[in-house]
Amino acid sequence: MHLKIGILGEQDGWKLLLEQIGIPHVVVTNTLLPDEFSVAVVSDDINDRESEMLRQYLTLGGAVLCSTKVYARIRQTTVQSMNVDYLYPTSDSPFRSVGVIDVYTQCQLAWNANDLRTNRGSLGAHVGTRSKDLVIALPFDPASLVFDRRTAIKSFYSPERRLPFETVSLVSKGEIRELVSCCLEFLHHRRGLPYVHLWHFPNGARSIFCFRIDTDYGTNEQIEELSSTIHRNGISATWFVDAKSQEKSMKFFKEIHKQEIGVHCYEHQTFPDYERNIQNIRKAQAVLHHAKLEAKGFAAPFGMWNEELGRAIVECGFEYSSEFSYDYDDVPVMSRLEHGEGALQVPIHPICIGSLKRHGYNDARMMRYFGSVIQRRLATREPMIFYHHPRDGHHTVLDWLFQEMRQNRVPIKTMNEYARWWKMRTASIPEFRYTKGNVHLRGVQRDRSLYVRITQPNGTEAIIPTSKQIVLEAIRWSSKPAPWVMPDEYLRERRLNYRVQLVRGLDAVTNLIRRNKT
Repeated sequence: MHLKIGILGEQDGWKLLLEQIGIPHVVVTNTLLPDEFSVAVVSDDINDRESEMLRQYLTLGGAVLCSTKVYARIRQTTVQSMNVDYLYPTSDSPFRSVGVIDVYTQCQLAWNANDLRTNRGSLGAHVGTRSKDLVIALPFDPASLVFDRRTAIKSFYSPERRLPFETVSLVSKGEIRELVSCCLEFLHHRRGLPYVHLWHFPNGARSIFCFRIDTDYGTNEQIEELSSTIHRNGISATWFVDAKSQEKSMKFFKEIHKQEIGVHCYEHQTFPDYERNIQNIRKAQAVLHHAKLEAKGFAAPFGMWNEELGRAIVECGFEYSSEFSYDYDDVPVMSRLEHGEGALQVPIHPICIGSLKRHGYNDARMMRYFGSVIQRRLATREPMIFYHHPRDGHHTVLDWLFQEMRQNRVPIKTMNEYARWWKMRTASIPEFRYTKGNVHLRGVQRDRSLYVRITQPNGTEAIIPTSKQIVLEAIRWSSKPAPWVMPDEYLRERRLNYRVQLVRGLDAVTNLIRRNKT
């Protein structure tokens, strides 16, 4: 029995999601049989032949993840179309750890929907309960939405009254990836099969911590003070240098120990055209090169990504970039350009100490905010990548944050270290075959940092090193951790935040004053 995902229809989006999850997959070209494909995933653009293949596959005992549009086609039922802003799992949902899924698109709602409540109150997803209806029908096509490039100002949940906000990707791609993974796990278990995928972190760690610094307009004194705090805590951070404002301070970045240096910009701006973006980047690279500094990573000013910037990032030879207007709160993902693949994106949490300062948070409130983020990321076992600016201070909060990472035994990596490992992991997804209580791995790499996660229908799991053969009876199983539960007031992050216009206005005045001084 192959533990492999078969793709029907448009394949690029599904390949991206399945590579992130770490599960083998292939595009179905001829036959679709339950023994060859443990689950089939389907895009909206399937034809009549593929629809019939799905019907036969389900009749033979297969399991399908698709959109409601596809489900209505293969089951010949009707759907209700509705513009949906976001969805969230019901209280008894098998996907209840996913959180709020921002889609902002036209959705199709199944007549027999029983999960994923929309912002309008109706249910949108169908989770099949019958043996010959092993289908999860989502109200949207995940393979299409993961390439969405729209941006918006979003508020982020806080236990405090004032909600911080940032301009980020309109579609919450990390939530979609987690939802797809939960769906695949559910369907494997419904078939009585283990769910196996390559783990997201080196050596089986439950998370990873990266600390990113954008040096925007930081003075020598501010940068040195931050460096002292980082060294005192034994942190290897990633410094994205604002080359124009720190052009005369390159000696400092040359001398700091066990730190990664990246490019932020020369002019602190993202341009709409390719030529100005590439000139801006190359000017910054030249400043670093003159100081004999090598930069593998790039992070755009204000986190703003666009197609022309993406082209420039690839042309300038960066290993990865990090822009929360492309993706945030997610595992790494390959960005997509109109005519090919972009650079690897290493998404971060888009709220920083500077964001919270603008809302009047003191040290204690900042710690409560980041504490709630850490609690969720640990519960869902997602990366923790936070960022900071030297001018924002609050080093007491940083000391607390670094201590939290140590107490929770979260490995600390630079962003380039994680990006390089992730590329190796993505290129190392083996084939999984399940037979007589054993999982056989074919094409597994010998890198000892690669682990697999296996979950069973009885609710147990194991995260263990990869090997050619895994005997399930010999594994020391443990119960899956309790799922993260969305706080009762969590949805207030999607209500009108009156402070957006107020703070944006103050930001505009501050930026005008700064430009006049320079």
